[in-house]
Amino acid sequence: MKSRKRIALLADFPWSFFDHGATGRGGGQASTWLAQLAEEFAIFCPYEVHWITINHDRIGARSVTMEWGGQYFHRIQSVKVSIDLALNYAPSRFLLSRALRKIRPDLIHAWGTEHSYAVACGTCGVPSILSMQGVLTNLAHRGYLPNHWYWKKLAQMEVDFLRSATIVTCESQWAIERVLETLSSADARMVEYGVHSGFYDIAWEPDAVRPYALFVGTLAEYKGVVVLLEAIKRAACNSWTLRIAGDGPLRDVVKACDIPNVEYLGVLPWSDLQQLMKGARCLVHPTLADSSPNVVKEARVIGLPVITTIHGGQAGYIRNGENGIIVEPLNPVSLAEALSRVMDDSQFARRMGTTRHAEDRAYFRPENTARGFLEIYDELLA
Repeated sequence: MKSRKRIALLADFPWSFFDHGATGRGGGQASTWLAQLAEEFAIFCPYEVHWITINHDRIGARSVTMEWGGQYFHRIQSVKVSIDLALNYAPSRFLLSRALRKIRPDLIHAWGTEHSYAVACGTCGVPSILSMQGVLTNLAHRGYLPNHWYWKKLAQMEVDFLRSATIVTCESQWAIERVLETLSSADARMVEYGVHSGFYDIAWEPDAVRPYALFVGTLAEYKGVVVLLEAIKRAACNSWTLRIAGDGPLRDVVKACDIPNVEYLGVLPWSDLQQLMKGARCLVHPTLADSSPNVVKEARVIGLPVITTIHGGQAGYIRNGENGIIVEPLNPVSLAEALSRVMDDSQFARRMGTTRHAEDRAYFRPENTARGFLEIYDELLA
């Protein structure tokens, strides 16, 4: 007999967390909010939590189950991701169904439409939650997904995933609006994915000798990378540089841009990235479509002012002229002016960085994310 109700959390949980803790981007941990959610659930979750992760890398390896923080973590083996998707996720459906039959959950919580976990929503006769990590349909409509059958098929499947979930959670009002554009009948709720506690220990100390603006993220068109490079050409920044950290389809474009004051750093370990953010005068994130970019939240927790756009979840907490500057994303002139204004006036940057800093730090506490999900768990299990 079950003593507590069970939650099955289906997600790409970073297995390296058990050896190295939360190492974040650059440490092989893509969904950086998952490790901190497990840490918070270890403190105050009243339910029996089972995490299920599919390992597509080590084909033929044995499945593993371990316990940590009062939670159970199951890693099951499957075929390669591309084969899985080509077969309409038949291998994942079978493996997830088998694992769920053993666990007998009272609620299923699946993460992301970029992976196969959403196929479990609507199964087992129990309520389900689908937490969005991005809205692929929106990116596809705007031409920002790679022109590849893999991504096209994922976008086509997304509406069925949304329809199968009892509740869909998003990390911003902007993302909720994109979900409702895809499926107007979705019961979409907002649960902001917070910032790992490790960022709260970093004090902002911008480099006064070699000031630099910082971009961190996927080097893709929808992140505004091309517009950013054009803005830097116009900014006449003789006394400061732009440092770019990340990887993506536009990596070669960035490396070959031949702009003297642009430094490409590649993908950095989380510890190096935190130190890089600590010394930056501002974060620039001219996105065209972002559910709620993690790096903007991390920047505000540390105290950096942010130059960004209204096209994403960050528009919910970046206030123009207060803790950042809002620019038109496709206009390199306005982006260059905003960068120059911040980078040429250290006192102005300092004032914006400190404005609303306490409020932003409180808003992004990781325990807020855990409590937000627990409220939904309570509602569905009542």
